[in-house]
Amino acid sequence: MQKRNRLTILIILASWLTSFSSWAQFNKAYFFYKGEELISKGNYSEAIPILNTLLNSDSTIHEGWFLRGVARYYQGDLAGAQRDFSKCLNINPLFSQAYQYRAMALEQAGKSQQALANILKALELRPNSAQYLFTYGVILFQQEKYKDAINAFNRVIIADSRIPDAWLNRGTSKLLLADSTGALNDYSTAINLNPFSPNAYIRRGALYAQQKKYSLALNDLNEAIKLDSTYSQPYFTRALVYYYQNNRNKALADLDKVLKLDTRNTLALFNRAIISYENGNPEEAINDLTRLASIIPTNVLVQYYLANIRSERGYLETALENINKAIELFPQFANAYLLRSEIKSKQGDLAGAATDMQKGRELAKKFKDHEDKSLYSIIDSTGKIKKLLSLNEELDINLLINTEQLKSRIVTITYPLIILKTDIVENTKPIAWQSSMLRKQLETDTDSILLYFDYDNKNTQQKILKHIPQKGTIHHAIYCFQNNRFNDALTEIDSLKQLDSTNTLLKIASVIARIKMAKFVESIRKQSDYHSNNESKSKILSLSTSINELKEIEKENDYEGIIPYNIGVLFMHTGDEHAALTWFTKAIEKNELLHGAWYNRGLANLISNKPEMGCSDLRRAVDLGNEQAAEVVARFCKK
Repeated sequence: MQKRNRLTILIILASWLTSFSSWAQFNKAYFFYKGEELISKGNYSEAIPILNTLLNSDSTIHEGWFLRGVARYYQGDLAGAQRDFSKCLNINPLFSQAYQYRAMALEQAGKSQQALANILKALELRPNSAQYLFTYGVILFQQEKYKDAINAFNRVIIADSRIPDAWLNRGTSKLLLADSTGALNDYSTAINLNPFSPNAYIRRGALYAQQKKYSLALNDLNEAIKLDSTYSQPYFTRALVYYYQNNRNKALADLDKVLKLDTRNTLALFNRAIISYENGNPEEAINDLTRLASIIPTNVLVQYYLANIRSERGYLETALENINKAIELFPQFANAYLLRSEIKSKQGDLAGAATDMQKGRELAKKFKDHEDKSLYSIIDSTGKIKKLLSLNEELDINLLINTEQLKSRIVTITYPLIILKTDIVENTKPIAWQSSMLRKQLETDTDSILLYFDYDNKNTQQKILKHIPQKGTIHHAIYCFQNNRFNDALTEIDSLKQLDSTNTLLKIASVIARIKMAKFVESIRKQSDYHSNNESKSKILSLSTSINELKEIEKENDYEGIIPYNIGVLFMHTGDEHAALTWFTKAIEKNELLHGAWYNRGLANLISNKPEMGCSDLRRAVDLGNEQAAEVVARFCKK
């Protein structure tokens, strides 16, 4: 009887455990499908705690991590999304959709190369997926690789020709490659596939406006507004069309609508100010430009136009403040000096007016003969209020100028040489772009002092070492030139080279010490205004000698791309961007982690009028942690 009771209890317990297990499985399914449902409805903040409960219950459900990553992605939490997609892929490395979404998150985070690697992995798993091909095309487009983007969208269309956004994005890619006919055809196909979406009407309308087909442009823009009146772009483009049809009041009404939808739309504020001025309402123009100056206080055109209008109105003090600011922002702006001359003349400062007049004329003459006439037209226009700005124009006079001045500024913007340094072991840390093998080549047992490669910088002088390296060693020679004791450094290196003529590190140290000595001397001369054309020629000759010496060293050992990189930097300083490109490419082939090589190759491509290639290289440098590259991308690589 007792055995029977015990058996009954075991059966009940087993039954209860089975029921509990079923309930738990059912419960997990509930949380999974509830989270999925909330995401499909766009309720991301509600979905996340539901999915948290699921993952706390069972962290092995890869789809749970994926869904939470999607929710975080659409909430703008790119770092959190990347972590969740990575956890999903750790559990199931064949879950292709996680690669797609991780690619999207990485691209938005500015990690272009990683984004491409992830979407290519998704395509490796599902090569004919129209969805993945479309994402691939969008990423390429955002990276300004328009030809490659077109090829990707071609593949989408082959896989499924009924996706309107593929036609739409292919059209925009074509337009950016100056194929307006192809763009127009693609936009029209997108409209035929989905006549209820405003996007294709907006883009086709803007293209018609650009082609001065104003009636066709108005038809498309009106249709876009009818479909969705919350978009600001069709109102903006329609305002431009109305303006060019000499209907300023309608243009102003549309710009008012733009600014209701987007209160900080700088182009709309700028254009409304210009039209108000032309309509005889200078005070309204001043109000808009003043508001614009608070949003973008470092913009040259805004300060210039404020000065112009205020001068006409007799507000001479504030006009002078504005024009001084414009000149401070852009000292080569010829008309700014001419306008300031006019303001000073009105104030009775005739001597100051004459000085500014002369300066303005000199700058105007300088740029009048410039081969780039568009540059001249910006710097030295009529001196009056300019035309409206369209959607694809920059509200920034500096942009074109800075691109033009890249060559003259190359010495200051190139990434520095990689030099040999020495320090005590505890002060040195492994550098990402150097392999352990390279670090091992440099290790020696000399009073716990380490030799290593690193980028040069303004603060080349090291912290005082606990033990100064022993004289007659390469460490002591490097220590000397780190502290600007170049003669001592060269004397020691030369004596060491006599003892070991095959030592490439000594040869590198010798070349770099002489380059740094020349730079040091040049900086002293500049401070004393003692710098002539003959000295510039002498500098190029000296660099050419160093280049040839490094080429010989490179034949023996390229030190994981460091020697080709330094040769490229020296060619940049001589102004030979073509040769620099060749050597930076060699450096990258030897060491893809050498971020300075990507950075400088990007600059050289920009200077050589290859913006697509330049921006691609610069973005790769950003991925590798190069902060200088991030600044250049933000300035010159507009998406």
